[in-house]
Amino acid sequence: MGLAEDLSDVALTFECPDCSHPAVRKGSALKTIAHFRCDGCNAKVRITYPQKVAIFEKHKLLAARAALRLAS
Repeated sequence: MGLAEDLSDVALTFECPDCSHPAVRKGSALKTIAHFRCDGCNAKVRITYPQKVAIFEKHKLLAARAALRLAS
């Protein structure tokens, strides 16, 4: 399973595993980073490929739900 190309320009939100502070990065940036610095607790957090896939899948699902609501 790959990282969706159509989310490259979308702001994706995910949480710091240490403090749950939300982090927002564009999909294109999230594809390339291996770590990020949390703005809440200043921890250097490693982000793995499976975590990235989960973030992209979550946002694809949210976009699909929003499209269904608009179509109704």
